[in-house]
Amino acid sequence: MKIICVHQSADMYGSDRSFLQVIKYLSQSGDYKKITVVLPRTGPLVDELEKLNVDIKYLTLSLLSKTYLMKLQWGKIIFPLFQFQAKKKLFNEYDVVYTNTSVILDFYLLAPFLHQMKIIHIREIPGKLLSKVLSLFLRQAKSKIIFNSNSTLRSFGKLKNSVVIHNAFEGFDGEIAVSGTHSHPLRILLIGRINGWKGQDFAIESLLKMKAASVLLRIVGSTSAGNEDLVLQLKKKVENLGLSTQVEFLDFVSDTAEIYAWSDVVIVPSTKPEPFGRIAIEAMSLYKPVIAANHGGLPEIIEDSVNGYLFEPNNTTSFVNALTKYADDRALLERHGRNAKRSFDEKFSLNGFYKKLDSVFKEEAV
Repeated sequence: MKIICVHQSADMYGSDRSFLQVIKYLSQSGDYKKITVVLPRTGPLVDELEKLNVDIKYLTLSLLSKTYLMKLQWGKIIFPLFQFQAKKKLFNEYDVVYTNTSVILDFYLLAPFLHQMKIIHIREIPGKLLSKVLSLFLRQAKSKIIFNSNSTLRSFGKLKNSVVIHNAFEGFDGEIAVSGTHSHPLRILLIGRINGWKGQDFAIESLLKMKAASVLLRIVGSTSAGNEDLVLQLKKKVENLGLSTQVEFLDFVSDTAEIYAWSDVVIVPSTKPEPFGRIAIEAMSLYKPVIAANHGGLPEIIEDSVNGYLFEPNNTTSFVNALTKYADDRALLERHGRNAKRSFDEKFSLNGFYKKLDSVFKEEAV
């Protein structure tokens, strides 16, 4: 069989790494004599895909990008749809069509005209209006649907041929030296794309309530194209609040093992619901407890007061209370770290993830 797999990015953030996992699964399955990956551009993801000897094609895709919508760049969304016939011809050369996101409009337009197996992997929680619109498109698409959490599924309502498969993490290569937790300030890590809802701004402002505490916040990540000013604004805020000795910034790096190893605790303070929270399970694989906002898919990962803490979303007092517990009690921090690793091993292993993918890719088409 032949499969074509469509992805909206070429970076190496959470959804990109999760997409790469699926491509590795397909490569190892032995069921596909040809695997073609469609990307809108080149980037660090391409280097990893090339190691798998898959065919890579670059197409202009119609993406429901927040940047395009907010800046009224409608042409970037509409014009790629005019390539309908060429994309339909390409996709019809394959036995299976897999799309890794709900934001690729090309899939909804093409799906009713594609009669092979179609699979869409939804990793986003859109707004209520958009989720209703996309749900209508999905019903017309007649495809199998994979949701990455129960929270993501609920945001779309009841759809046939749906299954929840939590993301997994393959673990870091080799032995990683994990720092001790007693002889330095509490090292707090916030890693991921910098945007308006991932919580970087929230975390910085929260530190004002911990000025007397011995803490260091490291923010790691970059912005999407067109939003570079966000980083400058965050750095200016840190300076204005007098937090320059407590907050540092690092650009995004694809090899994150040492970044996680440096930390004592990883935070996911997203102000909007995370569809899943891959950052959390990556941290847990290295014995790091996680403090996360109690919404979206994160409560499906974090067990409050066992392997981390869940705090009330957008509530600085609730967030700081959780941080303070670790700053004051390093034994508690280490105990939760051991529990985090145990939770990761039991629930988010790659073998279990692959078995669940089998149930979707190896069943008969809808």
